[in-house]
Amino acid sequence: MELDKDIDFVLSASHRLVPKSEDVKKLCSLPVSKNSAFTDGWTWISLPDWAADIVPKNKRGLFVPSQIGSSDWRNYNWWLGASMLIKSSRERIHEIENGPIHSNSYKLDSKMIPAFEYAWTNRIILFLRRWWSFENHISEKKAFSPIPKAIIHLTHDVDAVGKTLAIRSKQAIFSLYNGRLKAAVKFLFSNGNYWQFDKITNLEERYGYRSLWNFYGARGGFFRSLKKHIFDPAYNIGESRLKKQIRKLADNGHKIGLHPSFDAWQDSNKMILEKENIEKSLGHKIIAVRQHWLRFSFSRTWKSQKLAGLKHDFTLGFNDRQGFRNSTALSFNDPLSGIKVTPLLLMDSHLFDYSNKSEQERFQAIDAILDELEVTGGEGSVIWHQRVFHSDYGWGDAYEYLLKGMKKRKFLTPERG
Repeated sequence: MELDKDIDFVLSASHRLVPKSEDVKKLCSLPVSKNSAFTDGWTWISLPDWAADIVPKNKRGLFVPSQIGSSDWRNYNWWLGASMLIKSSRERIHEIENGPIHSNSYKLDSKMIPAFEYAWTNRIILFLRRWWSFENHISEKKAFSPIPKAIIHLTHDVDAVGKTLAIRSKQAIFSLYNGRLKAAVKFLFSNGNYWQFDKITNLEERYGYRSLWNFYGARGGFFRSLKKHIFDPAYNIGESRLKKQIRKLADNGHKIGLHPSFDAWQDSNKMILEKENIEKSLGHKIIAVRQHWLRFSFSRTWKSQKLAGLKHDFTLGFNDRQGFRNSTALSFNDPLSGIKVTPLLLMDSHLFDYSNKSEQERFQAIDAILDELEVTGGEGSVIWHQRVFHSDYGWGDAYEYLLKGMKKRKFLTPERG
């Protein structure tokens, strides 16, 4: 039955929150509605007083895909709703009708925006735990496994190791967009050394963390098309200095992944060649990937990654806003491709390029992600590009604030040595 598939999928994705078979049996025994009649919209479902703390502050309920005749929590099919969120069902429909948005949230209906603000799927599971405990007059702490410490995958996409004309132009445009004329002129004409690997690894070492480094594997250099000069990195992973650096990272406990070229988002052959180039320099196989510029299609990208021998994708996030693209802070296996997916929750450019925040506002934005992960026992990834630790950008302080917040909350990272 389709409902059984939804339940199995949601429980598999939310294994962190219900890790024991006893936990699963209790949730499956709940009288959750079997309603499968969905509308095209979204709705707020208010929760009973005994679960009010599961609702985010200043919100009137949980934000979920709407179902016909299900405005009350007792009549809502929580399993199907959670399954739709994890799978990004509404966005998949948008892609079928309009084509891929390539991770730009502004192309979606603004009515969807609340779906990206919290890990609603995690909160649904927390509600189901609470529901069973209330019905059986047992405290949740006694009835279920404890909410786990959050997991953050620290990642760095290596888009540049030198200051190219494309990098100068792109960042100058962002500075102008944010009304910083002097910064744009300075960035455009100044020189900079973007070899920031040691600065980052030394910083992470102080906090006891390791990270995932995603490298470009196609051919760089001058003799490329104009499009590649504009949109792709300029380095060659086979260069001696980079080969030494990528092996140094791996030897020190960091993980290495693929950052495919701009046009490789639906091309497994390109991914295979680029993956092999990185593996030649590294000396062993890689399985992790994040698409360059977050170029992505639900129907094509994960299938292409699978064909290329990749197994773990970190692309599922937005270019232009932080948050929870599939309303979920959990890793899951895509049902069609089998690819493991860890959502992208926060990127350096969310705080600097796509908004004109003060330092305090940037710290508050970081705290918002950390707080949501802590409350919901979530898992997700963040990106800080390695070049932004140079003084041209000066974005390293925000990254250190992130690391401090993780350490304070005792967060984990699989990339730890």
